[in-house]
Amino acid sequence: MTSTQVGIDLGGTAAKSGRVTHAGEILAERTIDPGFARGPQAVLDTLAQLFHDLGGGDSLGIGVPGLIDRERGYVHSSPNLPGFVELDVKGELARRVGLPREQVHVENDANAAAVGELWLGAGRGERDALVVTLGTGIGGGLILGGELFAGAGMGGEVGHVVIDPRGPQCGCGKLGCVEAYASATAAKRRALAAQLPADKPGDLVLLAQRARDGHEPEARLMREIGRDLGRGLGPVLCLLDLRTFIFGGGFSGALDVLEPGIREGIEERSYGGRAPAVKLLRATLGPAAGWIGAARVAMTAREALRSRS
Repeated sequence: MTSTQVGIDLGGTAAKSGRVTHAGEILAERTIDPGFARGPQAVLDTLAQLFHDLGGGDSLGIGVPGLIDRERGYVHSSPNLPGFVELDVKGELARRVGLPREQVHVENDANAAAVGELWLGAGRGERDALVVTLGTGIGGGLILGGELFAGAGMGGEVGHVVIDPRGPQCGCGKLGCVEAYASATAAKRRALAAQLPADKPGDLVLLAQRARDGHEPEARLMREIGRDLGRGLGPVLCLLDLRTFIFGGGFSGALDVLEPGIREGIEERSYGGRAPAVKLLRATLGPAAGWIGAARVAMTAREALRSRS
């Protein structure tokens, strides 16, 4: 009988989910409103029902934004998930879906997306890569030697590399993080401040298109935003000699016009003339990356557990 895993990517407005085989065949997908207004316990009830609606699986992986304890499966805090504070997501879901606790796995959402892209997406075949999510903030998932690397739990957080300690305040409370310069939120703020595009300030899709069309003010701003993003990636190159960066999230659609600036920023903040050799790839799994990666994390953990028994 084919082993299947269910993955869930729990976001602030939707839970994206699916069931996938060991070979990467997607059997079912579904997106629902988790109903956060009803409280975290009701959300967990909904997610358990979602697991069963998808047909169930041999294990369950869930990607969650925020600070998590990967070993215990606790969510310490999540700014975008009301009530998810010191919550035993692993234990609560295991009880609800009828799986042993060790067959439910909780992962940071950016890490899960990175695993998904390296398994079935743009990073297929790569051994080392940083997956950068350009959205409301900037998330990062680090893959080294084909395995997710999270350190003690917070590895890969490239969005909080400080590029100017006198810069604007980031959502984390620090000053000058790359997230405060190059996330979709920051890009919109910068476009509004510059009154770009002139006919619809702050519209990032239009901003990118006008940059592609050769409009100098828009092209210059996108290059500046890209340069600031590259300044956050340069230290990664210095530390790890990492040559592959994969960009997901809504703002990644502007990668083509951000790329010249990204390469300038990498060159500025690294050494050895390696910037031209760096691959800048756009993620291919879209909104499915998180749940696919969460399922893959659960699958890999299950295989490791079986090999030890």
